[in-house]
Amino acid sequence: MIEINKIYNENNLDTMSKMTNDFVSMVITSPPYNIGKSRGNTNNSDLGYDTYTDDLEISEYFKQTKTWIDECLRVSKNYVFWNIGEYSGCRGIAAFIMNEYKDNLKDTFIWIKPNPNPVGRGIVCNSYEYIFCLVKDGADSSKYDYNNFGENMIKNYIIKPVNSGKDNGGHGYAFGDWLPKYFINYFSKKGDLIYDPFMGSGTTAKAAHELDRNWIGSEISKKYVDIANKRLRPILNQTKLF
Repeated sequence: MIEINKIYNENNLDTMSKMTNDFVSMVITSPPYNIGKSRGNTNNSDLGYDTYTDDLEISEYFKQTKTWIDECLRVSKNYVFWNIGEYSGCRGIAAFIMNEYKDNLKDTFIWIKPNPNPVGRGIVCNSYEYIFCLVKDGADSSKYDYNNFGENMIKNYIIKPVNSGKDNGGHGYAFGDWLPKYFINYFSKKGDLIYDPFMGSGTTAKAAHELDRNWIGSEISKKYVDIANKRLRPILNQTKLF
């Protein structure tokens, strides 16, 4: 029995194994990028994955990615939004997803970062990431009006968000609130059930709650689950007051 509006402190494959087909309305997430246990975050290295090394052989990482996406497509009624960047530990992952899921790939959004984090003097750093929109076989693939996305969306689905004021609760690699809100708002309806298999510090849950959606999360790190629950507690308690 799956409980909604809860973060499960476990491997997401364990969580999804308890879900029937089409259990959630939509999946939105950003998986590990396979760049090491601390993910290069020296200031918060103690908040790295404590039960997952994030340092697989590239072929194993591709294989693991396929397992994750296959399960996400199985449990979702409609869409899976998969945010990933190309870095040393996952070089080629975008081409892999495009080829492996060419029949499911509805759209590819390019997230342009106005202020990418530099990785060192004289070293070029990535200033963009991908957000793949994968559609389940037989799902409602009706065309959405992308013109409603606002001034930060330009042709070819390039997103240039203002990513300031990010409240990540101590998670050095969390995406900003704008990302899950963006896609939850336009690709789901009030009351829908949103799932994030890599919940991290709870940003997807926060966005879903604020947009009147239900949610479920999986997070393998107990430290991140505690951070997420701490972030969510005042928001959920405020709702109960009304």
